[in-house]
Amino acid sequence: MPDAPEASIPAASQRGGYSAEARMDSPSAEAGVPAFRHSRLQRLADRWARLGFLACSLLVVGLIGGILFFLATRGLAAFLPLAGNTGRVLSFSEVFLSADWAPSSDRFGILPFIAGSLGVTGLALLIAAPAGVLTGVFIAKMAPAWMRNLMRQVMDLLVGIPSVVYGIFGLTVVLPLVSRTWLEDAPASGFAVSALILAVMIVPTIVSLSTDAFESLPSSLDEGAQALGSSRWQAIWRVLIPAARPRLLTATVLGLGRAIGEAMAVQMVIGNNPQWIALMRESTDRAPFLRALFTPAATLTTELVQELPNTAAGSTWNNVLFAMGLLLYLLTMVLILATRRLGRGREA
Repeated sequence: MPDAPEASIPAASQRGGYSAEARMDSPSAEAGVPAFRHSRLQRLADRWARLGFLACSLLVVGLIGGILFFLATRGLAAFLPLAGNTGRVLSFSEVFLSADWAPSSDRFGILPFIAGSLGVTGLALLIAAPAGVLTGVFIAKMAPAWMRNLMRQVMDLLVGIPSVVYGIFGLTVVLPLVSRTWLEDAPASGFAVSALILAVMIVPTIVSLSTDAFESLPSSLDEGAQALGSSRWQAIWRVLIPAARPRLLTATVLGLGRAIGEAMAVQMVIGNNPQWIALMRESTDRAPFLRALFTPAATLTTELVQELPNTAAGSTWNNVLFAMGLLLYLLTMVLILATRRLGRGREA
C-alpha cells in the first residue's frame, strides 16, 4: 500500500485548479518568467481610459438626443402652445394632410413636400439600388485585380465629391440636354433630373458596401453552387445575393438616408415649386407622364434650405419648418432601425 502523501491529491488539483506550489513548479516559473502584474499607474491609466471611452459614448448619445430634443421643442410649437411661440397653434391635419402651402395667407400644408421627398428618393433608389448591387457583384466576383482596384478608387473619389458639384453638373449639363431631347426646348426640372442626380450620388455608397458584403462571403458558397451544376449567374442570383441580403439592405438604407437628406443638389435642379400638385392637376399636355416627371416640384429639404433663413423665430411659419425638420429626422431614424432589425431577422 503506497504512502498517504504520495497517494493524496490536492483538492485544488482535483477541481482542475493549481496551487501556489504547482504554479511555482510550472515551466514559466522555472524559466524565470515573471508573473504579469499591474502597477498602480497602469491600473489608474486603465480606469481613466475606461472613463474616456464611456464619456465618448455618452457624448454621441447626448448629441443624438440633444438634436432630437431641439427639433421637438421647436417643431411641436406649431401644434402646442409652448413658450416662445408667437404664432397660432395649428392642427395636425392642417399641416400634414393639406396640399395648400401659402404662408403669406396663413396656410401651411406640407403634403406637397412629403410627396416630393418620397417621389424623388423612390425614383433615385429604383435607379441606384440595382446598379449598385450589380456593380458590387462585378467588382467582387468577376473583375480582374487591376480593374477591381481601379473601380474601388473611382468609387471612393465619387463619394468625396461635394453635392454642390453634382448640382452644378445637373444644372448646366443634364437639364439642357433633357430639355433639347424630350421637351422641345421647354424648361426641364422636376423629379426625373433630381432622381438621376441623387442616384449618381448614392451609387458609390451602395457599390462600396455591396462589394464588401460579397467579399466577406465564404468562397465555399460560390464553389459549392458551381460544383452542383449552377451557372455563374445562377450562383450569383440564387446563392450569393440571398446570403449577402442583410448587408445589401444596410447598403441600400445608407444610400437612401443620404438621398432623403440631400438638399443642395436637389434644390438646383428640381424647380422649387410648392404648388406642383395643383400644377399637375391643371396640366392638359398630351404626354402626362413626361409632365409628371418634369414638373417643377419641391421637397422637405429644399423648402427648409430656401425658406428657413427668411422666417422669424417663434412664428407659425418658422415652427412648421422645424416640424418638417423633425419629420425628416424621425423618418431617417425609423428607417434605419427597421432595416437593421429586418437584417438581423434574415441573418437568424
